[in-house]
Amino acid sequence: MKKLTIILFIILVPIIGLSLGKVSWGWEVHRYVNDHAVDYLPAEMSFFMEQRSYLQQHSTDPDADPLPGYYHYMDIDYYQEFFDGTLPHNMDNLIALYSSSIVQGNGIVPWIVEEWTDSLSTLMAGGKWDDAWQIAAELGHYAADSHQPLHLTLNYNGQLTGNNGIHSRHETQMINPYLSQLSLPTGTGIYWPNVIDSVFLYIEEIYPYVDSIIIADDLAYAQDPNYGATYYNIMWQELENLTTISIHKAILNLASLWRTAWENAGSPSPLGIDENNQIPNQHFLAEAYPNPFNPTTRINYALSHSGFVTLTIYDLSGSTVQTLVSGFQKTGSYSVNFNASGLSSGVYFYKLKVGNYFVDTRKMMLLR
Repeated sequence: MKKLTIILFIILVPIIGLSLGKVSWGWEVHRYVNDHAVDYLPAEMSFFMEQRSYLQQHSTDPDADPLPGYYHYMDIDYYQEFFDGTLPHNMDNLIALYSSSIVQGNGIVPWIVEEWTDSLSTLMAGGKWDDAWQIAAELGHYAADSHQPLHLTLNYNGQLTGNNGIHSRHETQMINPYLSQLSLPTGTGIYWPNVIDSVFLYIEEIYPYVDSIIIADDLAYAQDPNYGATYYNIMWQELENLTTISIHKAILNLASLWRTAWENAGSPSPLGIDENNQIPNQHFLAEAYPNPFNPTTRINYALSHSGFVTLTIYDLSGSTVQTLVSGFQKTGSYSVNFNASGLSSGVYFYKLKVGNYFVDTRKMMLLR
């Protein structure tokens, strides 16, 4: 099984979905990143501080949910285009070069970070703050995962270089004893005009640390092949700096993702767009969540005025797959589940139409 999830006390649990396994930093690191990212938001987002405990507590939820393990990593060194500087940042373009199975098999965490950011933005815009806090916490998890160097390589567990088991030794056993001693970063979260480009930018910065981790493991093992205190002392001496940099980047970049989602939503208050009545000030159609999905996803939308509403699923040919909503609806926020059981993997579109004056269409991907 590829990239086993490290759960509390290193307990391994099976996943639902493809046998690709899923991984994450140790739970303590995830909590640490979500907790501290709150402090790197602008003053206008101080309401995040009220949710600090929730964001910290739910930072580990993606390790226990049934979503696929390939959401948590990307073996970016599988692609020669990464080293050539020509790797497509658009997942559809990468799939066109390889295939959906290869892209999926090598992990899709950059696009999960992008999709969760989009979902957070639309939930904020619609005043769906209970859901927004959950997505914000989960976004922190995937953002932190993509700052773990061993989540970015085919040699994720040292199996290609004789460093078997390095994954958990590095991301959990080595780090946890020192976590409370780490310094905190300077700076603040910033707005990202293009989320996916920014994600790949920090991945390019983190990926070179893979070699340093393998070299440190070789050095420590030579002194303590039983992986005792001497081994971990040497590992920390060699890797303290790059580990601190990785976690600092995760904190600041998560703050940037939260800020970007909030600004893209129109900088709403946590009470919703209409603070008294929770009434959206415009129609909107949210990103499906999860997306990519298998086989079910949820579509949220909001209506600023009553009207006749249709929500329709189409395939690439433009043929109607399913009509989820068709009828008059009042002002408010709505959520509809779409079950794609029986449908083939691929790209689908969903279109919201309200009367004769509002139409919006978004894309989602079914990956089996």
